Formats: sequence, structure tokens, C-alpha cells
Amino acid sequence: MAKGRETSVLVLASSSPRRSQLLTEWGYEFRRIEAPVSETFEPGLEPEAAVRYLAEKKAVAGLKLWRDQRESNQDLVLGADTIVVLNNRILGKPKDEQEAEEMLSTLSGKTHRVMTAIALADYNPNEEIRVWTGLEITTVTFKKLDKEEILAYIATGEPMDKAAAYGIQGKAKDFVLEIEGSLTNVIGLPMELLTAQLEERGIYPKR
Repeated sequence: MAKGRETSVLVLASSSPRRSQLLTEWGYEFRRIEAPVSETFEPGLEPEAAVRYLAEKKAVAGLKLWRDQRESNQDLVLGADTIVVLNNRILGKPKDEQEAEEMLSTLSGKTHRVMTAIALADYNPNEEIRVWTGLEITTVTFKKLDKEEILAYIATGEPMDKAAAYGIQGKAKDFVLEIEGSLTNVIGLPMELLTAQLEERGIYPKR
């Protein structure tokens, strides 16, 4: 991907309010597009490869849809995916409250990894899609959780749209004993990594 060029628009290919909030808090102006993709991957993929694959899939789908809608080839599309990994097992979003309870019980008293991959996609001068991907890993340790805590948290509805059934920026912050690495990565976008890549492409915060 070309670096240091002028890019007219940064486009977030995500419906996540948390990712939008992070970009806004860090001072970026951006547009948003929703390009639904299946969050599935080949069985047997290592977690690092799986999360990179999904981020790239989202960025490319967003790029194609954005060009169709805006007739613009000059913009940069950001895709991202976050997974939680415990003992090399990927914990996705819970299907229901029972699965949310199982996930939180599994995380109780243990250390897990949160992986967020980001993908930046655009078109080169020959109208070919090019994609850069990056990966950030943060280690999170939970305290021991009792069943009442878990059920009370699930009753808030907060866990249901989040990887591993928790959001660290919400009530689940009380579950955390220790974080090693980027906090924004756990929320859904590794802003330190992303900022460096955007700067190389001539995109800076507006404040």
C-alpha cells in the first residue's frame, strides 16, 4: 500500500459503536459503512490467522461497497475484528445467555488474550485492491467470579454483542485484575497501532 499519499476519506467498515467512539475520541474524522460479512473461517486456522482473515474480509467488502456507492477510488477503508483466546480456544460472541454464562465462568480466575486485527484497504493506480493488516494482542486476567456476579452482569444485556461475553469499557471492568498491553485493543481498536499506520498514509487527527 502506498504511503504518504493524500487520502480524501477514512471509512470505517463496522457497525460497532465502540470502534466509532474510539476514532472520535482520538480526533479522527471518518465515514462509516456497513458491509455485512459472514464471520466464519476455515477450521484449524490459528487464532492470529483467523482474526487477520476476518479483518481483511471486512475491509475488502467495505471497500467494494464504498466504491459502488460513492464512485470513489481514493479512500481508505478500515476493517477490524476482535477475538478472545483462552488456551488456544477462540471465544466469539455468545449465541444466548446460557453461552454467555459458560464463557464468563470459563474466564473466571484465568488469564486470556484479546486479539484485534486491523486491515486497511484501498485501490492502487491500476485499480487493484491492496490490503495491509496488523495485529495487537493484550493479556487480561479476571478475578474469580461467582455465579451471582455473572448472572447479574448477563441481566444487563451488555455481554450479548461482545466477544467472550464482556465489554471492558462497561460493567465488566470490575472483573479485571490486570491488563498487559493496549486497553483500546480490548475495547475493539488498537489505536496506537492504527494511528501509526494512518500517519504513514497522511491521515491525522483533526485536533
